[in-house]
Amino acid sequence: MPVDSASVPVPPGFAFRPYRGETDHPHILRVRLACRDGGGGIDPRSVVEPLPTSRAVADAAAAPGDPHRDQVLVEHEGSVAGYATITSWRDQDGTEVHLHRGWLLPALRGRGAGTAMVRWAEERIAALARAHGTVDRACFAANAADVEPESVALLTDLGYRRVFSVTEFERAGLGDLPPLPGELPGGARLRPAEESHYRPVWEMVREAYADTGNVGGWDFEEFARRAEPAHWQVAWDGSEVVGAALCVAGGGVAGAGDAGPDGGPVGEVRELSVRKDRRRRGLGRALLISGLHALARHGAGGVRLFTGSANPYRSYELYQSAGFRRVAEFGRYRKPFGD
Repeated sequence: MPVDSASVPVPPGFAFRPYRGETDHPHILRVRLACRDGGGGIDPRSVVEPLPTSRAVADAAAAPGDPHRDQVLVEHEGSVAGYATITSWRDQDGTEVHLHRGWLLPALRGRGAGTAMVRWAEERIAALARAHGTVDRACFAANAADVEPESVALLTDLGYRRVFSVTEFERAGLGDLPPLPGELPGGARLRPAEESHYRPVWEMVREAYADTGNVGGWDFEEFARRAEPAHWQVAWDGSEVVGAALCVAGGGVAGAGDAGPDGGPVGEVRELSVRKDRRRRGLGRALLISGLHALARHGAGGVRLFTGSANPYRSYELYQSAGFRRVAEFGRYRKPFGD
């Protein structure tokens, strides 16, 4: 299917074309690697904006939606120079969020192609919203890290405003961990994670975020598909899950398995949640320390995690007290329809 970009001004030398399937995967990876190697502060070990593996590229293409219509490749003088994607979900408050993301070879930036990519995404998103009858509750969304001032300027110039941010933390080295907690607070007990535990863990995490509006689009099937329970620390009180630190060893995404400061792979704490009635008792810290010890036994040379500015539970202080330091800030931007 042709990419409908007739009303989007494309700078000289550039052209948009549709995604062509597996034959485009090497081009997409090449663009992402070039963006990393071209500087701009891109962190190859980031867990917020990880470099994709071949499998991740293929999984994204197979995600709900039509990748041939919700993804566009940008060519410059006949060679792939960038690409843009669209993903959508519904927030807790009913807002239909349409996130567009784009990557362009560093050497070709500043020529108008980035603006054209945003305009293409906005036209495609507007068409989706009209087709689904959601224009009155939809918004455009985009991401930009603070170390990417050109991207931040592009979005703000086009009417986007920062609505919240995500902060990434790193613990560089695991040789000086606090001692393992002897017992979990409140009589909770750790149990080895099994597949049958996925749903109660997922339900506890969703309940923990229910009043923040930050769980839109996070469904159980996706959670179960990505589950790597070998190093999970799940706290139980009888038959109920009351907290969890979902820790995974390095290597799950390109970049996350790169060597840390101590030489081992970089692990990740994908989620740290405690049930509302168990907070402020030390359970979260105990689960986090237990998870760090589990990753250290696995040979991790460092650990990454992230948390959002909308998190009302003062997690920054917890992570810093456990030896983590802030390494990056990622802005989340939105623009209402009609602006």
